[in-house]
Amino acid sequence: MTWTTRKKDAAPRGVRRHESGVWGIRYTCGAGHLHKEKIGPIKGDAIRTYHDRRARAQDEPGWCPAVERGHARAEASKAKARSTFREYAEDYLKWAEPRKRSWKKDRARLSRPLEVLGDRKLDELTTADIERFLNSLSVSGATTNRHRDLLSAMFKRALRLGLVAKNPVTGIPKTREAGGRITYLPPTSPGRPAVEEDALRDALPADVRPLFAVSVHTGLRWSEQYALEWRDIDMLAGSIGVGRSKNGYSRRVPMNSTVRRVLVDVGAQRGRPNDPTERVFTVAYRTAARTFARSVARAQAALQDAGKDASRLDGYTWHGNRHTFASRLVMAGVDLLTVKELGGWRTFAMVQRYAHLAPAHLASAVERLVAREARELAPVSTNAGPVEVPAGTVSGQF
Repeated sequence: MTWTTRKKDAAPRGVRRHESGVWGIRYTCGAGHLHKEKIGPIKGDAIRTYHDRRARAQDEPGWCPAVERGHARAEASKAKARSTFREYAEDYLKWAEPRKRSWKKDRARLSRPLEVLGDRKLDELTTADIERFLNSLSVSGATTNRHRDLLSAMFKRALRLGLVAKNPVTGIPKTREAGGRITYLPPTSPGRPAVEEDALRDALPADVRPLFAVSVHTGLRWSEQYALEWRDIDMLAGSIGVGRSKNGYSRRVPMNSTVRRVLVDVGAQRGRPNDPTERVFTVAYRTAARTFARSVARAQAALQDAGKDASRLDGYTWHGNRHTFASRLVMAGVDLLTVKELGGWRTFAMVQRYAHLAPAHLASAVERLVAREARELAPVSTNAGPVEVPAGTVSGQF
């Protein structure tokens, strides 16, 4: 038998099939080193990988896969190095900034856990440590739950990155949140004028009154209202476009005549009428919040001086305008499903807290039982006259 160096398979030079059936490649890297790699049972994969390695060796002088793997292992080892909670919190905020709309709130909220847990090793924190921290917060149940949710999200990412073995927040239940009193401005009725709304409107500065009117008549969240641009306003269709609401979905909010009138007046004072990206309202949130709080106090003082009840304005904030919008719709007989769509709530449970504001509808519902009973107990008339009820029989018994 004559020995030859000719390959016995139809494959490029550098691609060979082992006796086990596994295909492998052999090539020289950009640094001049000879490398061998096992690819797998598919010949095409081996050929494709071989050409990729050859092309990279030619395009990148000095490239060596062994050196590259060493750098990758070093980076992985560095990433898995035991870091403190403070170091990981900084990395988490950099990661969250382009991905979470609430990253600014997360940064502010992290100030509390950093004071207590900042210097602890991330992988040493236990469920007991997190629970003790949450119990030490002298805040409401809702605020405690927001801290818990943030810590849970941070440890979920750390678990995904291999920085911790488990999420220590998983076993901690959420704190029960109190429903609280729904503060709203009652609507105008024949026997009761809207004295609270009038007093509050009179106490507001002139530049905040348009925001207040639109808020009460649309139920927009402050973030949605502040982000409105003139291209979002469709006067012909009579609707306002909300590009991205709190829950991440867009929607359109219909305008009533009051909102139309306010927007026409605001539009007449535009600084750049040809710029569709111009903001509809330019008052900053902090300015509006401070101004609104002082205006509520002045409105209460005015009502008390006039000998009227000012308790409706106790604890009333800008978000109360959204409660006013929903409450007035319910009291006007609008069904809760429609209220949910108009207000942009994701779940039906969020609007059920307004159901008690429609007692007339509940009363009319149970009154139907009386009407049904009256029909069932009514005497049956025939041509022969009324039916005679035997003695000893209770009328209406069934």
